[in-house]
Amino acid sequence: MKAFRFRLDPALRWRSTLLRVEMENLARKAAHLAALQSELDGKHSELRAGAAELVAAGSAAFESWAAYVSRCRSRIRFLDDQLRQARKALALQTQKLAEAHRGVRVLEELRRDAHSAWTREVGREEEGFAGEAFLAKLSRNSRGAGASRPRGSG
Repeated sequence: MKAFRFRLDPALRWRSTLLRVEMENLARKAAHLAALQSELDGKHSELRAGAAELVAAGSAAFESWAAYVSRCRSRIRFLDDQLRQARKALALQTQKLAEAHRGVRVLEELRRDAHSAWTREVGREEEGFAGEAFLAKLSRNSRGAGASRPRGSG
C-alpha cells in the first residue's frame, strides 16, 4: 500500500501563496482607503472648527480664512478623487481575492476527493489482506487439526 500523494500539491501551494498575497494587497488597500477617509474627515472637522473660531475672532480673520478654506477645499477635492480611486482599487482587489480563493478551493476539493478515493482503495486492500490472512489461518488450522486427529477414530 503506497502513501497518499496528491499530484497537484505544488499547484495548491502556489495558489495558496497567491491567495495570501491577494489578502495582503487587500489589507494594504483597505488601510490606504481608511487613511484617506480619516484625512478627509479631518479636513471637514478642521473647516467646522475654523468656522466656529472665525465667528469669535471677528472680521479681521475673514481674509486669511478665505485662503485657508480655498486650500482646504482643494485638498478635499483631491482626497475625494483619491478616495474614489481607492474604492475602485479595493473593489478590484476584492474580486482578485475571490478568484484566488475559488482557485484554492477547487484544488482543495480535488485533493479531498483524491484522498477519499485513496482511502477507499486502502480499505479495499486491507479487506483483501484480511481475507487472505483469514483463509490462510483457516487453512493452517484445518490442516493442523486433521493431522493431530488419531487415525481410525472416525
